[in-house]
Amino acid sequence: MAETHRKLSFVQRAFRPKPDDLGRSVAQGAALTFLGIGIRTAITFGSMAVLARLLTPADFGHVAMATVVTELAALFANFGFGAILIQRLRISRIQIDTMFWSACVLGVLLTLAVLVTSLFAGKLFNDPVVGELLQVMGVMFILEELTVVPRSLLTRMLMFRQDMVVQIGMMLIRAGAGIFLAWSGWGVWSLAMASLAGSTAQMLAYAFVTGYRPRLRFSRSFLANTWRTNGGYFGNGFLFYANANLDLFLIGRLLGAGALGYYQNARALTDEIRARIAIPLQQVLFPAFSALQHDMDRFRAGILRSGRLLSLAVVPIGFGIGAVADELVPLLYGDQWLEMIPILKIISVGAGLRAATTIGIPIFNATNRLGLSFRLYLANTVICLGAIVVGSLWGLTGAAYAVLFGTGVALVFFRISIGLVGMDTRDLGRILGAPTVASVLMFVIVAMVRVPVLAVTDSIALQMAILVTVGVAAYVVSILLIAPAYVSDLRGLLTKFASRQKAA
Repeated sequence: MAETHRKLSFVQRAFRPKPDDLGRSVAQGAALTFLGIGIRTAITFGSMAVLARLLTPADFGHVAMATVVTELAALFANFGFGAILIQRLRISRIQIDTMFWSACVLGVLLTLAVLVTSLFAGKLFNDPVVGELLQVMGVMFILEELTVVPRSLLTRMLMFRQDMVVQIGMMLIRAGAGIFLAWSGWGVWSLAMASLAGSTAQMLAYAFVTGYRPRLRFSRSFLANTWRTNGGYFGNGFLFYANANLDLFLIGRLLGAGALGYYQNARALTDEIRARIAIPLQQVLFPAFSALQHDMDRFRAGILRSGRLLSLAVVPIGFGIGAVADELVPLLYGDQWLEMIPILKIISVGAGLRAATTIGIPIFNATNRLGLSFRLYLANTVICLGAIVVGSLWGLTGAAYAVLFGTGVALVFFRISIGLVGMDTRDLGRILGAPTVASVLMFVIVAMVRVPVLAVTDSIALQMAILVTVGVAAYVVSILLIAPAYVSDLRGLLTKFASRQKAA
């Protein structure tokens, strides 16, 4: 009986979370997010360094082709069930259970859809391996949908520490399984089975951490009332899918699995900025912004501080990856991946700026402006996909320049998002300006010292260590000199986090 009470107590607390000390909770969430970023990035790079030497570019290309199909199914999985639970000021137990069973049904339907697609995927991609991979990877949708409600409740309750632990555990299991299977000679199947192992571990962990157990209850009226909002999340998800996967389809179809392997890994490396930093921070900001949606002054102040902290972290990473690409690729992937160096240089320059603009997404969500978000994203999709279609005529390099062009489009729509809360172009500059200037200076300084560094040592690892050290020092000094407001924001974040730790 005591155990049941504990589980229900967690769910009941999620009905209407108390906004007390919201700033400190968000500060702790942001600090934990950045801590998790470092750990997850280390796991990703460490496992990739091993897998890239055990597998071939074609192995990664086969999985990237299959991902085009699974990502299409995944956008249906992101139908807004979890976001509904986070965004509403009040929720009830039957609403929580309704979202759970809806997600489960959706997961089963998506798994069946992927299995059917696998029957003709080989002809679609001109690669028979893709269909076989999909028959395994499709099962992950059932597992993923089982985590929607438990993870959303953790986010709603601002329990970011528990979420971080689950995510890190999942990545360790996935990385360990992938390396073991690749070493055992499973080839491309090691990547697919590792993802399945990670999804299984994640589902079990969220069930254990939250203690949530669904009841056999369902509200058709609640589902119907949220259908329009769900459709808004789905519509934006569909456009995100088109932006993220059409280039993979074209390159895989026209240039083959090997070429796609180079392109996909170059893009994936820069996407780490968004996936490991920007998106996790969105999960912190969405519930916080939702709680502040009726206090516009605090809302704007929160956007400014959060935007500056995000850009302070992500913009230099993009420029930095481009600055050391010549050393990073052979060191991380091995000599068989050298062809991806020019692609990585082009894509990475805009990756940090693009990641910084993702703070606009929780602004649209928190203000419930999903219709406007959809229309803007539609325009962004048409423009960017048109650029990719044209760029692909020049092969991998053309597609990379099309991705870089998309960064400019993202900046325009970010300006529109902050305009929803009364902010203007000057605020855009206050968010992105200083980190961009400091990053450009860093890029130039690294380029200037490269020649003498290469003359000093032949060790690629030592060359990269020196260049990274010089780049970090140049960036830090530049920020200290030209951006005291950013330093103040960072100091305030660290102070709040330290006080929170002492109180705990």
